[in-house]
Amino acid sequence: MTKMNLLLLIERLQETINSNFQIAGKILVDREELEELIEKIQIALPDEIKQAEWVSREKERYLQQANEEARKIISEAEAYAEELIRQDRILLKAEEEAARIIQNARLNAEEIENEARDYANRILERLEESLDRTLKVVREGRESLLEEDTNS
Repeated sequence: MTKMNLLLLIERLQETINSNFQIAGKILVDREELEELIEKIQIALPDEIKQAEWVSREKERYLQQANEEARKIISEAEAYAEELIRQDRILLKAEEEAARIIQNARLNAEEIENEARDYANRILERLEESLDRTLKVVREGRESLLEEDTNS
């Protein structure tokens, strides 16, 4: 049946209700006539109901799919954010470690430089003492030569 026939059947049902006897807000309707109308309406409805049910199921499926996709996107975003935070923490620790290593290297370099100066100073001091002794020997040797020349 077409949509128009369905509307006509519903109008006929309303007419049946309106044209029958009422008592205290209740309507007396011929049961056979009412059952016949309901049967005709049921015959007229299946295509529309099937289509409406399909649309409803599809809507629910799309909503469920959208919700699942939204949960997946949120989960991926949270995982990505956690990874960024973890990487940021790793980077921060690496920067701190690099700063500590550089500081230690500077302190070690300063210590080595001071030790090298001290070592060079000791070597130069010994060399100076050795040169002083050598110079003293040279002077004594010259003086001895000069005394021999004056004594001869």
